[in-house]
Parts: sequence; structure tokens; C-alpha cells
Amino acid sequence: MNQTYEASGHCVGEANWHLQFTPGYRRDIFRDQLVRELTLAYLFEGAKKLGVTIGAIEFGPDHVHLFLQGTRKVSVTHAVQTLKGFSSRQMRKAHTCLFQHKLWGDKFWSDKFWSEGYFYQTVGTITAETVKRYIEQGQTKHWTKTANQDKQQKTLLNYAG
Repeated sequence: MNQTYEASGHCVGEANWHLQFTPGYRRDIFRDQLVRELTLAYLFEGAKKLGVTIGAIEFGPDHVHLFLQGTRKVSVTHAVQTLKGFSSRQMRKAHTCLFQHKLWGDKFWSDKFWSEGYFYQTVGTITAETVKRYIEQGQTKHWTKTANQDKQQKTLLNYAG
């Protein structure tokens, strides 16, 4: 496995998230290709402002999934507020006519583009099972002496499935 970590002056590692956002009232506004493309552009612009990378993005008719990489310096809450806030503001400011009929119809429900909630999950190359196996099996080296003590210490990646 070839792994690349982000390094700074005092730490090395990776921090990735899977996020899912839903439009207001879970309406299927992303069936419109132009709405998808504009939202995509504004999400990428918001990610650039945050200093994170969108590694993958995919739309369903009524939601969007994002894979954010390099999230070490921002909190989930701040990232979500920035991405949803920026894209919503831009879409409502310049492109309301593309989705207004889906979100508001004949009634004035709200002026929001996204629903209030979101899904997030941390994502890495190491699974919970790998960490569990590392803790259960990998710590014996501290209790037994081996003939090859000069060998490099094993890391979590050595225990990955």
C-alpha cells in the first residue's frame, strides 16, 4: 500500500471526511444539470477558501456526497458552514430562477438552499477493525524481547487487512 501523509512542522498524518448535504425539503433540484454544475463549482470554490481538497463528489437527485481531503486544520462544523453557506449564498444570489419552483412552489417556504442537517464521517486508510487488531496483537512487542530489535517498528498499516 502506497500511503502519502500530510506533514507540517510538528505532525504527520491524514484527515479525510465523507460529507452529505441535502437541499431544502429534500427536493430533487439536482436533476437539473445546470444546478448540479453550478453547485459543484461553488462547492469547489468554497473548499479552496477553506484550504481543503474535494477528492470526489457525486450528486443524487436530492443530495450530494463529498470526499474532503486535507481537513486537518478545520473543524467539521466550520467546513460544513463554509461550504453550505457559500454555495447557498451564490446559488440564491444569482441562480434562484433555476430551482425556486422546486424549493418554494406556490408557497413561500423559506429562502434556504440546503437543509439544516448534514452527514459526516471520518475516513482513512485504517478501519476500526485494523486499530482493534493493532491494539490486541501489536502491543506484545513491548513485553517480549526479540532477536531482531533493530528492525523498524510496525505501524497500523502493517495490520491493515
